[in-house]
Amino acid sequence: MLSFTGHKFYAPKGIGGLYVREGTPLVAQQDGGSQEEKLRAGTENVAFAVGLAKAIELSAESRASSVDKVRKLRDRLIKGVLEIPGVKLTGHPKERAPHLASFLIERVEGEAILLLLDEKGIAASSGSACTSGNLKPSHVLLAMGILPEKAHGSLRLSLSKETTKQEIDYVLANLSAVVAKLRKMAP
Repeated sequence: MLSFTGHKFYAPKGIGGLYVREGTPLVAQQDGGSQEEKLRAGTENVAFAVGLAKAIELSAESRASSVDKVRKLRDRLIKGVLEIPGVKLTGHPKERAPHLASFLIERVEGEAILLLLDEKGIAASSGSACTSGNLKPSHVLLAMGILPEKAHGSLRLSLSKETTKQEIDYVLANLSAVVAKLRKMAP
């Protein structure tokens, strides 16, 4: 099986898909109508499904150029962030998703960085969206052997096909200042 969420490629939020290989046994989760081969009751959101199909089509058409553009911007972002002393890139330096960059920043808390970046209009996270609001260090970083005290200084930045060079430069200028400010405040 393969599940995916549409908003990751500009479909409406709230729509996704599930591919099920033929012959995979499934058990109905809701009783009711005969939709989805009697496996799911309820009315499908046709407008969102059409939006999902169109988003898939548009993504496939522009994939190569979008990925190349985003990868170049991501590399610019990574290079600039790594110029800040005490910052380490997490994950493989080259074999990584083209739209993500994740870092460990020594002597600062990830949540404090997020608050100060938010004041500058910069959206960032200290982990995956599925764990937002959780103040525990990322279980993924811990599984990579990163100590909890270091994992608390994580910063994750995402790019999109709409991201510009000017936005990357804005993030770099502000992140450097935010890290310096937080380190000055730290005991």
